[in-house]
Amino acid sequence: MEVSTGPAGNADTMVEPELHPRVRIGQFSDSGPKLHNQDALAMQVPEGSLLRTKGIVAALADGLSSAGAAREAAESCVLGFINDYYATPSLWSVPRSAQRVLEALNRWLCRQTLAGDSHLCTLSLLILRSRTAHIFQVGDSRVWRMRHNRLECLTRDHSRRIGANRQVLTRAMGGDTRLDVDYSSVDLQVGDIYLLSSDGLHGFLARSRMQNILRETNQPELAAKTLVQAALANGSDDNVSCQVIHVDGLPDASADEALKQRGSLPLPPPLSPGIKIDGFTVKRELYASVRSHLYLVEDKKGNASVLKTPSINLEDDRDALERFVMEGWVGNRLRNPHLLHALPLPENTSCLYQHLEFIDGVTLQQWLREHPDAPVEEKLYLADQLLNGVRALHRADVIHGDLKPDNIMVDTTGLVRIVDFGSCHCRGMEQTAASIPLGTLHYSAPELAEGEAPSEQSDLFSIAVIIHEMLTGTLPWQGRYEKASHLPLPPLQSHNAFIPLWINNVLELALQRQPKLRFTDAAEFRDALRRPVRSNKPVADTNTQQLRMWKGAVIVLAVLLLISVTLR
Repeated sequence: MEVSTGPAGNADTMVEPELHPRVRIGQFSDSGPKLHNQDALAMQVPEGSLLRTKGIVAALADGLSSAGAAREAAESCVLGFINDYYATPSLWSVPRSAQRVLEALNRWLCRQTLAGDSHLCTLSLLILRSRTAHIFQVGDSRVWRMRHNRLECLTRDHSRRIGANRQVLTRAMGGDTRLDVDYSSVDLQVGDIYLLSSDGLHGFLARSRMQNILRETNQPELAAKTLVQAALANGSDDNVSCQVIHVDGLPDASADEALKQRGSLPLPPPLSPGIKIDGFTVKRELYASVRSHLYLVEDKKGNASVLKTPSINLEDDRDALERFVMEGWVGNRLRNPHLLHALPLPENTSCLYQHLEFIDGVTLQQWLREHPDAPVEEKLYLADQLLNGVRALHRADVIHGDLKPDNIMVDTTGLVRIVDFGSCHCRGMEQTAASIPLGTLHYSAPELAEGEAPSEQSDLFSIAVIIHEMLTGTLPWQGRYEKASHLPLPPLQSHNAFIPLWINNVLELALQRQPKLRFTDAAEFRDALRRPVRSNKPVADTNTQQLRMWKGAVIVLAVLLLISVTLR
């Protein structure tokens, strides 16, 4: 992680992830002939999932010299934006997240101005996420891009000329309670170089000179320092700052880009045996619903696979088609023995479909019907595999959202496979709440019915319901999960005496009404099923509870009788 501000430039950082842009960054700032440096700049390459969901941020602010608290305004905008932007919800889009943070920062600056010294500054932001550059602009600092050795400015100055040599800003952070931000986005290409600059730099260097320095200097930090020194040597009388970002690699297309690429494809008609499509021959239909169809197909070599097509009913349902495309995008990026594998699509596909592996097996629902007397140990082994698959999903920042026995398969070798990612939630994907389908009622965590976003804990609640049904043949609390907040889980041994006692404690924890009280992750849940676990709510059968109640009553009666005799 790299965060830096102020007059000294530092950091030439290489990032080499798989699911986000690979960049090198550098920056430099100098006060120039002025006593104080009122510019502020910062870059951040976050760690972990934030790099995929929020991206890489470069921010540059130039405090207005006429403002009494120019430096404080610039620093507050740069550091405040970075801190608050990465704290926004993971499913918010980049524009939505940035706009919310900018509006809050602007209100704070306005309040500070009303309370004392003026807090005014320009602000230029560049956010690189997936294969897109997002640009936000207020004032006359600038964002540039050099592509194929040609430098172009991607922003416009918010200023106007007064007299022969004077420029006056028409927009600034903190200048008005109603913030007007310019926003644009452009595609990223390997080899792109992005430059953020204050007017102390681009006001004193010709575009051709800046272009030559960027072309001749391959190290971002050195390029930033060279640009600043060149502006000062050319007579800059202001603070001079800039940031340089080299794009060295790009991730696979995100679901958003995949939708744009495949959204124009027509929907296939219902397919019947013998029909050929893109080199596949349809053998038979495996499954059909109002939303999708599954067909067993063979390629020219006789290899069996499955085509999943959206129902023709979805032709005018943009949200449903977007989910269908995202489901295919997710499947192509998941690699785990317990997850359904997506197979490569032919080049120049003629219509919209997913190409999936064929699993020779049955759903868990059917397996349970066919094995009513399966030993508890065998069912717990299936549960262990199921949790391994969910753990792999969650490690990929994917919430399944609709775990149920019909979306789990057991193949002929006993391997458990999770299928159907049509309701999944991918952190960082720009999904609206309306476009996210709810899971199946009897297997969904209670907080989802109240409008909360799906989480790892809601998936784990669904797994606990499935395990309860596997072991007992019933749903916990008969599917009325509102009781989970005030009634203990009925002992599983009343359905099957061979269930180990500690399993009661495990499921009781996993089925807690409050998500924060459940297991933190799938690995913890899986490990709890492998060995005895104590609970804060020890399980006791009904007879034992009744016996304890009667013993207490007898003691109370005896005490009252003794007191009565003593008083006489």
